[in-house]
Amino acid sequence: MSLIRLNQKAYEFNLDQIANKAGNFDRVICVFKDNAYGHGATLLAPIAKSKGINFVAVKNEQEADELKDFFDSILILSHRPNGNENPNFIYALNDINLIKSFKPLTRIHLKIDTNMHRNGIELQDLNKAYNDILKYNLKFEGVFTHFSSADNADDFYLAQRNNFKKVKEWFYKNCSKKLIFHSFNSAALFNSEIPKDEYCRVGLVQFGYGALHLKKVLSLYAHKLSQRILKTGQSIGYSNAYTANKDLNVATYDLGYADGLFRYNAKRELRLANGKKILGKMSMDSFSCEDSGDEVCVFNDATLWANFFDTIDYEILVKLHPNIKRVVV
Repeated sequence: MSLIRLNQKAYEFNLDQIANKAGNFDRVICVFKDNAYGHGATLLAPIAKSKGINFVAVKNEQEADELKDFFDSILILSHRPNGNENPNFIYALNDINLIKSFKPLTRIHLKIDTNMHRNGIELQDLNKAYNDILKYNLKFEGVFTHFSSADNADDFYLAQRNNFKKVKEWFYKNCSKKLIFHSFNSAALFNSEIPKDEYCRVGLVQFGYGALHLKKVLSLYAHKLSQRILKTGQSIGYSNAYTANKDLNVATYDLGYADGLFRYNAKRELRLANGKKILGKMSMDSFSCEDSGDEVCVFNDATLWANFFDTIDYEILVKLHPNIKRVVV
């Protein structure tokens, strides 16, 4: 059966680099949403915990429940308040109009829209939002934002940083409670110096993407279903998309687009980690290539596949089906 291997030493190395850049492990929030970007959240959680990570962010309550035995602080990023919030979790407050919908005493981190215009409270609404948080008796613990272009460090990024600085100054002046601030995402952490009063909130850099010195954690493998000699002039797979120009020892392996791979249509050459070409179109549950033994590494660097399919590393990784077996090595 197909398999994902997670390199523990690579993951530990990346966490060390992140903590060194952030100042220490106490200032790091690891984003584990969407099954830790396709890697396997419950497999990596004990490793992160053992290194000193005790604060993670996830997408929803289901993901939080899966990790509640590992971490003391879990921030849920994409929750629509329903009055039944779990007192053990922290919830992002994304919309000023929904403050009253949270259960009283819910732990809150206030999301600020610093001009990405996706989620969060606008700067001119800070006073009203803060008053409503007090009015509806929520446990106000933190303030954060998200940068749209930290990887470019352009003028827009600098403007967002300046806007968040103003927000922090407002709360220092108007709120006596000590708050957690976090604005730095993966790209910002390795492209800028993090303010001393902030935590960082890192996603894909944990897994080796976004900085050249980091190590890739995930490798995807497929296993052989069958083999044969494809004779000169014979075709393989749907639509006869590949025809052999010489006798070729070929094999079919147990991964396809139903497992989360992008559907390869046999246009241009797509190669596996060992350099062998995928032959013909990818099927729902399989692909074919020159016989590479009982096991073949499909990729150990998602960037190569992302570049081929004109997308980003994130999409290649998060699409990997959760039913693919994952092991830590």
